[in-house]
Amino acid sequence: MLDNEIGIVSLGGRAGTGKSALALCAGLEAVMEKRLHKKVVIFRPLYPVGGQELGYLPGSEGEKMSPWAQAVFDTLGALVSQAVIDEIIDRGLIEVLPLTHIRGRSLHDSYVIVDEAQSLERGVLLTVLSRIGQGSRVIMTHDVAQRDNLRVGRHDGVVAVVETLKGHPLFAHVTLTRSERSPIAALVTEMLEGPGPV
Repeated sequence: MLDNEIGIVSLGGRAGTGKSALALCAGLEAVMEKRLHKKVVIFRPLYPVGGQELGYLPGSEGEKMSPWAQAVFDTLGALVSQAVIDEIIDRGLIEVLPLTHIRGRSLHDSYVIVDEAQSLERGVLLTVLSRIGQGSRVIMTHDVAQRDNLRVGRHDGVVAVVETLKGHPLFAHVTLTRSERSPIAALVTEMLEGPGPV
């Protein structure tokens, strides 16, 4: 994830393996320490777990995104102090955005994270990847066992994109296998999914 010759990284693994945390750490290092990019841009699908809809959410786009952005800030809070989080926000070094307005955008000088990519249809994922501009790279985190968009089959979406890109010099894939979240998360994942990496 830190090799600048690789423009697209697929980061797969079961729940709790640290996919989002690793992507976020690598992004912040690239932006804050190495100054390779201007900001970290995180896209998260707006699919609720199990299709449980909340209904209409009032407020601005930022307020509507808050439930989905909170997962990013939970992860960030486990990695750095509140002072660092405040600095990141104050300096505008991180954006959490919906995919609804991606078409027509060009993401230049950005470290782009497509979090929970397993819930994206192939066409949506390709649209996101085609928005990556000069000086940018993209990390896709995914666990195909956690699809919340029922229109995406186990071998559609991110799996199809990974298979297509496999072997290209601009692409790399990493599968994480060890649970880092907690022993409880590891147990539940093992019970629900069975043995072996996903």
